[in-house]
Amino acid sequence: MIENKLSFFFKRQIWHLGGTIVLFYIGAQLVDLDSNTKTFLGISALSWFMIAMSVPIIHQAYVWICWRSELCWQSISNTIGFKGYVILFFILIILRLSAIVLCFVDYGSLYKPGWLAWILSIILFIPGAYTMYSVKKYFGFLRAAGADHFDLKYKDMSFEKRGIFKWTPNAMYTFAIGIPFTFAVATGSQSMFVVAIYTYISVWLHYFCTEREDFKIIYGNN
Repeated sequence: MIENKLSFFFKRQIWHLGGTIVLFYIGAQLVDLDSNTKTFLGISALSWFMIAMSVPIIHQAYVWICWRSELCWQSISNTIGFKGYVILFFILIILRLSAIVLCFVDYGSLYKPGWLAWILSIILFIPGAYTMYSVKKYFGFLRAAGADHFDLKYKDMSFEKRGIFKWTPNAMYTFAIGIPFTFAVATGSQSMFVVAIYTYISVWLHYFCTEREDFKIIYGNN
């Protein structure tokens, strides 16, 4: 039971969204792409960087609004429904992949990658890939998208302990969200390193300020 729904809706979002905006600003100051003349699909390197930085904050704000409004007032179930929410959720996930383009329009801006960088990137990619496999096989992509905010059946379910979840309950945030680092290492792109660090820290802000607080409502003492 949520006593003050409006208060809970905004709970810790000043740290979540405020912190992400600060990270966005800092990240934007760390790159200099004005002199980069490379383009892809007619879009400049600087624009690709801004897209890669903007999608995570849009995605996380969308998730916060949908999750909290559903827990408080069942707003999503009464409007677009869980299916509508999930469609846009995964569209935003796909848009996050636009950061990969940045690797190539900003290739080698930090260092010239070679075999060492490529081998290291493969090593870094393995736990992220195993995480995605574990999510698909054991956890489920719908639950990963926040199905427990919409369906009461998840309340009595235990947290997943198979696959990579045997080693850490937060494998998606620990390993899967770290996949952008593999592209940064493999291509030596300075701006991709900035995006990777920004994405990694911001998703943990989402976890501590949004998801963990929601779990207290959904699962209680389970």
